[in-house]
Amino acid sequence: MRAINVLLAIVVSLVIGLGVFELGLRLLGKGPAPQVLEFDSHLGWKKKPDLDVKRSGPEYSVHLVTNQYGLADDPMTTPAKPAGTYRVIALGDSFTQGFTVDRKDLFVDVLERWWKEEGRKVEILNAGCEAYSTDQEVAWLLEHGKEFQPDAVAIFTYENDLYWCGSPTYEARDTQKPLFRADGSLPSSTLVDVGPKPWYERCAIGLLLKPFLADTSAVRKYYFTPDGGSGMTAKEFAPLLTTQPDFLAPSLDGAKGALTALKKKCDELGAKLVLVTIPSHSAIDADYAVKTFATARLPGLPPSAWSADKPVDTFIGLASGLGITSIDPRGFFREHAKQGQKLYFDIDWHLSPDGNRIFAHFLHDELDRLAFFPAAFASTKTVAAPPDHVEATGVPTFVYVFAVLWVALTLLFISTYPDEKKALAPLKIGGLLAMVFTIAIGGNKLIQLLPAQYARPVFILFVLVLLGFIIYKLGRRIGTVTELFKSFTLRGHWYLMPLIVVLLSIGSLLVVAASSPFVAPFIYTLF
Repeated sequence: MRAINVLLAIVVSLVIGLGVFELGLRLLGKGPAPQVLEFDSHLGWKKKPDLDVKRSGPEYSVHLVTNQYGLADDPMTTPAKPAGTYRVIALGDSFTQGFTVDRKDLFVDVLERWWKEEGRKVEILNAGCEAYSTDQEVAWLLEHGKEFQPDAVAIFTYENDLYWCGSPTYEARDTQKPLFRADGSLPSSTLVDVGPKPWYERCAIGLLLKPFLADTSAVRKYYFTPDGGSGMTAKEFAPLLTTQPDFLAPSLDGAKGALTALKKKCDELGAKLVLVTIPSHSAIDADYAVKTFATARLPGLPPSAWSADKPVDTFIGLASGLGITSIDPRGFFREHAKQGQKLYFDIDWHLSPDGNRIFAHFLHDELDRLAFFPAAFASTKTVAAPPDHVEATGVPTFVYVFAVLWVALTLLFISTYPDEKKALAPLKIGGLLAMVFTIAIGGNKLIQLLPAQYARPVFILFVLVLLGFIIYKLGRRIGTVTELFKSFTLRGHWYLMPLIVVLLSIGSLLVVAASSPFVAPFIYTLF
């Protein structure tokens, strides 16, 4: 029985340790991303309705909200178009959905605000969905176009859409997706759900170990070695190659078929159609193309073997052959890039907030040049630039948190130390909280000012230095703490281990905080 208790004590300690490690990884942004998508038997996947999640990366922090129809848009009482409104449906992938920018910065919403400032009764429904290719975007309109009653449809295409238009499955888990024939027909079939993600993709520790746990053979079919290349390249970059491989032929047929079906559907709905290409970072910044993209994605290939313009030209060519109006923003983007404006993120490949505003500016002017809107929806006043988003006014949440903690801790201080001057208690507690909030909020702002590639290492270094100082100040007390852990473990008091771990951890931090007034606010910030 004693051996069982000792074993349980060790297991409980390990579980607590793994739990703390998991929490720490999540706090550092290494946890699994929130689940935004759900299975759809016709589209493969779609955004969940009534979603409200926050997610972040090294360069962005996004709040994604969907309405009851799974659109990244305002709530709607009905899918039917309001009377007297000209409705545009925006089809696209993560660029259109807003994967790395909030709606206030997203080109779709910037454009809609601009039109409303001009007195136009025009609205855009954002049907963009991350990881979609052109065929899924078209399949969505085939299924939902009639109920949303568009007057116009704008489909936004990106370079990796081309390859996936020829694949019936998507990425490592082989998620099923629709596939158009070259003639525009879509075989009638019900897609099968591949089930939940494996356990190691649902926790931070598992993601850390994923390279050792995942079956790499499952993703190899989506990679190839191009002629003249020195390493494996994702097939989704094949459309960039000057000499395109044979396996890309079905993709081009699928893209053509999807656009054929899209044009037919828009004709049925009486909706105007325009195709808008979204150029990649490499197509706008030649220096980035050679030094960053080609080095990482097209190893060994000479510049003459590929072109970042080719996918854009391919989509424009397909649109032209089908009689679809297309819009190409490359020239506009390049002019602004020459002026030093940052259109794309450095690490992520999506448009930055400034890039989204510039894109909205281009679309606004180009659509007017093409007389996209009927005369009844023309501008009633001139607005030369997209209006700024007006942030909601109000007291920041941290002010309420500060006030509640200030009152609660002051009362606790007075009751705990009755001999201390009561008038000084609010000042002492307020000063300490002010330092803690300054460290937490100000430190986060300072980290955000750093280049994205340095922000996380600097933060990790700061935490390691602080922990190192804590260990240094504990000194010989670490031996005492270790002995206590060992004693309770060997005695088999497994049911006490959670309490022991919490008490000794918090007690150690408080001892260090009491020994150094300079480091105390940093330690309290950890709480």
